[in-house]
Amino acid sequence: MRIAFYGAAQQVTGSMYLLTLTDGYNILIDCGLNYEKDVAREENAKFPFDPQDIDLVVLTHAHIDHSGNLPTLFARGYEGKILCTEPTWRLSDILLMDSANIEAKRTSGKKNKKTGAKRLFGHKQVMDVVQSMVTLKFNKPFSIRENMRVELVPAGHILGASSIVFSIVEKGEEIRVGFTGDLGKNDAKIIMKPQPMINLNYLIMEGTYGSRLHRDPRSPEDCLIHYIKKTCIEQPGRLIIPAFSVGRTQAILFTLNRIFREAKLPAIQVFTDSPLGISSGNIHEDFAEYFNEEAKDFAQKYGDLFRFKDLLIVEDKEDEEIMNRHYKPSIIVSSSGMLDGGRIQKHIADNLQNPMCTILIAGYCTEGTLGAELLAGKKTVKANNKIRDVYAKIESTDVFSAHPDQIGLTQYFQNVLSGSQNLKKVFLAHGDKDSLATFKTVLQPHFTQIEIPARGEEHTFV
Repeated sequence: MRIAFYGAAQQVTGSMYLLTLTDGYNILIDCGLNYEKDVAREENAKFPFDPQDIDLVVLTHAHIDHSGNLPTLFARGYEGKILCTEPTWRLSDILLMDSANIEAKRTSGKKNKKTGAKRLFGHKQVMDVVQSMVTLKFNKPFSIRENMRVELVPAGHILGASSIVFSIVEKGEEIRVGFTGDLGKNDAKIIMKPQPMINLNYLIMEGTYGSRLHRDPRSPEDCLIHYIKKTCIEQPGRLIIPAFSVGRTQAILFTLNRIFREAKLPAIQVFTDSPLGISSGNIHEDFAEYFNEEAKDFAQKYGDLFRFKDLLIVEDKEDEEIMNRHYKPSIIVSSSGMLDGGRIQKHIADNLQNPMCTILIAGYCTEGTLGAELLAGKKTVKANNKIRDVYAKIESTDVFSAHPDQIGLTQYFQNVLSGSQNLKKVFLAHGDKDSLATFKTVLQPHFTQIEIPARGEEHTFV
């Protein structure tokens, strides 16, 4: 049995691992879009294997860097099933449809036709993906074949995100291989905390923040209270919070809901302007069994996680006009989190030159995005296709991060190690080269057999 690392190897996008059994049965774990800055989007169509040779796909969660190339896989001939949780199925539907819309825009128009931009997939392939998904419950082993079972384990991170354990019998010996997927924090808003996998022989572990410690020691409530007071109460300003549609938008709205329900601040108008965020919020409300105890208790007490009296969900032109005409202090939560697309672009463009505005960037921004430029302190940026001076205050926080930092990752690993007496080897993935190298150094006092595979590397399990 062997594993090939075809994505998220010494980088954080394009998650894709191929597990091949001795008899040739091929399992693809995740099939994400690779959107590193030096990779052309069309490169995602070039699989390092024949998609028709894949027998099964298992998906950890719905984020596009893990699910986004599934429609391309179907476009290139895959016809099998995809195993995942039910929330992942529902979230993948809306995220992949949005991705198909982006593909259509990316390849249309005179400019794109002139450059020869080719569409990776269309809406039909997204429908093929969604219709091929088979949903599993957490901690319920599922028999794939006579010699193999799979079990999905809570990973935290976002709604329905799972770690994956394969139990495979070859030559009379059981081998247990675990993939963390993307892990979440133990104290995350809404989502249950990650559950360590046990009795593993091999572990493929994410190390996104393997060299980083979360900087902001405040609770999410204290953080937002601080910036709301500073921006909207002590002055008649506007607080803009860019947020990813799935996960972070819901965590921020839930925190605002708690703040205002519990009268920790006077009422302030809040707008949420993100179609995907709205759809994702509706899906969250269908899966209370996947929440942590804090969210369950809050929902039971108040009846709603995200909606409150002074929240306006921007769903149509009329709502948009109300938001645009609102000149009193307000809070706007909109996507995307890195400010590189979505409706947030207009809000940022309209407010960059407003010294009474604070833009609170609540997460990591990759190099080259507008969010990264603002965090770097640039005084002039291009926003919404126009060069603009920056007079707004730019702040940042990592209290809403969906990933554990080095301490959290280390604690997770120690829990896996204590429950896996026969662990033979660990592979670190889903992190840049430096982060993974640092994380390896941190783990080596606890366990020495650690590899950092490069893209395309194969390893045999013995």
